[in-house]
Amino acid sequence: MFKVKKRALLWLVFTILFLLFAGLFGWTIKIHRDYLSIPPETLIGNKISNVNALKEKGFPFSFLVIGDTQGRGMAETLIKSALFEKNFSFMVIIGDFVKRPDIWDHRFFLAEMTTEIKPPFPVFLTVGNHDVDYALKIKEPKRRVTPEVFESLYGARNFDFVFNQCLFILLDLDMRNQTGYLNYLRNTLSQKGGGKKHIFIFLHFPPQEVWETIHPSIPKEEMSPLLPNENEFFSLLETYKVTTCFFGHYHGYWRGQRNGVNLVVVGGGGGSLKSWQPEWGKFHHILKVTVDQSIISEEMITRPEKLSVDDSLEWWIWACFLPIIENRTWVVYGLFILFLSSGAASLNFFILSLKKRKRDERKRF
Repeated sequence: MFKVKKRALLWLVFTILFLLFAGLFGWTIKIHRDYLSIPPETLIGNKISNVNALKEKGFPFSFLVIGDTQGRGMAETLIKSALFEKNFSFMVIIGDFVKRPDIWDHRFFLAEMTTEIKPPFPVFLTVGNHDVDYALKIKEPKRRVTPEVFESLYGARNFDFVFNQCLFILLDLDMRNQTGYLNYLRNTLSQKGGGKKHIFIFLHFPPQEVWETIHPSIPKEEMSPLLPNENEFFSLLETYKVTTCFFGHYHGYWRGQRNGVNLVVVGGGGGSLKSWQPEWGKFHHILKVTVDQSIISEEMITRPEKLSVDDSLEWWIWACFLPIIENRTWVVYGLFILFLSSGAASLNFFILSLKKRKRDERKRF
């Protein structure tokens, strides 16, 4: 009797393990199909075609702003929550929309956006320190997302467009050329800033002055890199009467004003919250901005922090497993069939063991 019971338990363990592995490889197959189904032309990125896709309907209009999503499931939850409303014109992600400047992280982001979230409007992107490999952190050159690779995926790193008489400017801080972002900002404001109802600027890195206002004892490494030439940056904002400048990088929310210019940090899109952060503003969020001719209003959607094992596993499959089997997908299909059939066979033996146990019990009595 004991041997029969032990044998049945063993077959049950085998069944569970085989089916778990079959589920893992089945999930990998589904993710690989998502990768293959990423369309060559999307509404994601800083492209003229995406500007042309905007639908002007006059005032008021609304757009979404979210930052530091880092490929987390929290970001997907926040964006999908916002999409219950259907009156948005576009969305801006203020940098760090991937975990690493690795081509597979970017493919994961594109697949999530085009096959899971499916925003019905253009999504414009500001470059963050996780998005482009300026510091050569990725060791394999073919996986490294350089500025050139970024532009091939999404379009220009510095970008601007006019919508409903409002000017929108997205800036990239390339520390190899610390005046580049200022030159682009200055030229764009001087050429296109005149006569606009509102001007909005998006830049991933907050100035040091903003950091010190958020929390005077923030660790210096968290501020890195600091925004260079920030006095001239503020001078341009004030000279051209910029309405609002949005920042990311800080994983939380903060709002202030400097000489009539609204300064808003919207970096709570999914990145981990830090122990040193002040409680005020320490939450995950996406911001809805509504623009009228003379009034700007903001509405926030928030979600509590949570640990999501399935999102972490999905990212691991994309970033670590798919690069290995990219040209060997037949192996995954083979392993899926092997583990599924093994699980079915183990389940059958488990059932037979239970039946044998029942027969043995009847014989005893």
